[in-house]
Amino acid sequence: MALINLSYRTNFLHTYFKTTAVIPDTNKSSYQTLWLLHGYTGDDSAWIRHTNIEKLARKYEIAVIMPEARNAFYTDSDFIPYYSYFVDELIPKIRALLPVSTAVSDNYIAGSSMGGYGALKIGLKNPDIFSKVAALSPITDIVHFRNNPETPMATNTFDTIFDSPDKIAKNQLVNIVSNKNYGQKIMTICGNEDYMYQDNIDFKNFMTQKIGPNYTFHEVSGNHSWDTWTANIETIFKWL
Repeated sequence: MALINLSYRTNFLHTYFKTTAVIPDTNKSSYQTLWLLHGYTGDDSAWIRHTNIEKLARKYEIAVIMPEARNAFYTDSDFIPYYSYFVDELIPKIRALLPVSTAVSDNYIAGSSMGGYGALKIGLKNPDIFSKVAALSPITDIVHFRNNPETPMATNTFDTIFDSPDKIAKNQLVNIVSNKNYGQKIMTICGNEDYMYQDNIDFKNFMTQKIGPNYTFHEVSGNHSWDTWTANIETIFKWL
């Protein structure tokens, strides 16, 4: 396996951002690719630190791209236009540097918690890039997340990113899903003791009605923690 640490100055963010990549060493010219997003307070090393991502990448022969997002919520804000950076700069940059496939059928996006929200939002808005979208313990309702007493993010930080009712509405997942997503395969996984469990059940019911058989939900034992995500990340690899 090749474990690659990238750092470059982005045109969108005007600073240096990091990406960690795991590339199988089977000498293919291009690999199926999982874009794997971290949660709040994490960075590009989070999945390497907490899980057996290298082993899974080798087993399933999938390249895994893990970008740093800081606490930007995978959203364009006045401070960090992260969504635009990810879609318009990071993806082309990685494809130019590494042996990853550009085929829609070979590209998948997943994440946990805030990264689960990011995976769902970026994936649902870009069915021309990603064929499968998966999320572990995702934030499925950003208003409920803001107001939940167990939320780790300070409300003023949230309000800096989602700074108007219109912006909140545009970034709510239920408002992003549309007819164009019906060809995508989508999976969410949530622990039965997660503090956002009910939000995930509500989202499951919405997606089941809206997307139908292309949507899969797994309720598992666990809470909102790396213990749950480590125990269930291979479910996503098997599904890809």
